Amino acid sequence: MLALAVLAFVLVAALGVANMQGEKETPALRPDGLPSYITDEMVQTAQDMQKQYGHPAGCTLAQIIQESGQGTGLSALAEQDNNLFGMKWAASFEGKPGVVGPVDWGTNEEYDGATVSITGTFIRFESQKACIEFRSSVFLQASTYADNPTIKRAIETGNSALMAWGLQDAGWATDSSYAEHLVLLMDQYDLYRFDE
Repeated sequence: MLALAVLAFVLVAALGVANMQGEKETPALRPDGLPSYITDEMVQTAQDMQKQYGHPAGCTLAQIIQESGQGTGLSALAEQDNNLFGMKWAASFEGKPGVVGPVDWGTNEEYDGATVSITGTFIRFESQKACIEFRSSVFLQASTYADNPTIKRAIETGNSALMAWGLQDAGWATDSSYAEHLVLLMDQYDLYRFDE
């Protein structure tokens, strides 16, 4: 009996350490198979932005899951400041629709293959819907993204996977396997079904 109790303690301790090392919990799922923290408003806004700007909705949703999904809920940045994509602040964003202002958060970035902890200045939004709209109407309109040939092809073809590779190519994230992560999420949750 004592051996069984010790074994149970060791297993619980090992699981606790694994979660502290950054492994994500498996999210609860909605009836349609999406993580429970993905709202109908997020899906609808992603599809609206696809209709208006051509940014494939499946990639938008994959980015929300990748950037803000924290097991069974959203990250603190997403919950408190409505920033679903980890978008960094620039002075030119002041006064844009839906933007409240800058906010500082600790984050991890990858530079030359090494992960470092930094304090970054991010955009605070008035709502999650405003964040999704800003991503398409302002952020992705910058020449870094709008002029990227892979992103242009993704928009022309409505291809979420191609959009993911274009975002990585244009420098969206410092993670060298960012697009691979997004494509895995698209496959896991069948996010292509939201592309029109």
